This record gives sequence, structure tokens and C-alpha cells, in this order.
Amino acid sequence: MHALFTSNQGHAMQTPEVQTSKKTVVHRPLRVAPATADIHPDSLIRLHQIIGLNGAPPLLACGRTQFYAWVKAGKLPPPRKIGHSSYWRAGDILAALEAL
Repeated sequence: MHALFTSNQGHAMQTPEVQTSKKTVVHRPLRVAPATADIHPDSLIRLHQIIGLNGAPPLLACGRTQFYAWVKAGKLPPPRKIGHSSYWRAGDILAALEAL
């Protein structure tokens, strides 16, 4: 937390006033279209498109922890890493969802 001190305007015995600065939360629009069942099977999709984070409609109604537990158990395919980002092939996810 960053504090800004204001002057007391000549009053030596007063303590300084503390004003806290607030961070403004900016809600950005989605940069990618939400994934639907009619998406091209070779498309790469992100986790928020699969489980519906940030207001996107979900393909799979579960949380992030459960999703990665299913990946670890082999029920869902592992991600493809591009840099630090994780992507899944839409066709692999749709096939795994039909098998669940």
C-alpha cells in the first residue's frame, strides 16, 4: 500500500494525514472468442475457454484444480506449451469430454 502524506499547514502538534491510493481494476474484454462445440478441431484453446473463466461460457463445468487433476489422471489431454502459456487442441478436448 502506498501512502501519501499531506502537510499540516503549520500545525506542529498534529499527526500527518494519510491518504491511501486505490488501484483501479480494469476489466478487459476477452481477447479470444469463447470455445463452442462447433469450433474447428485443430484450434488451440486456453484454459479459460474450456472451464469458463472471466465470463466465458464453459465447455466443461469444473474448477481449475479439478481440471488439472483430470489432466494428471489421464482423463483429459496434457497441454501444449507455447512459451509460458498452456494450450489444448480443441479436437482433443472435445473427444475427451465425450469420453467422460
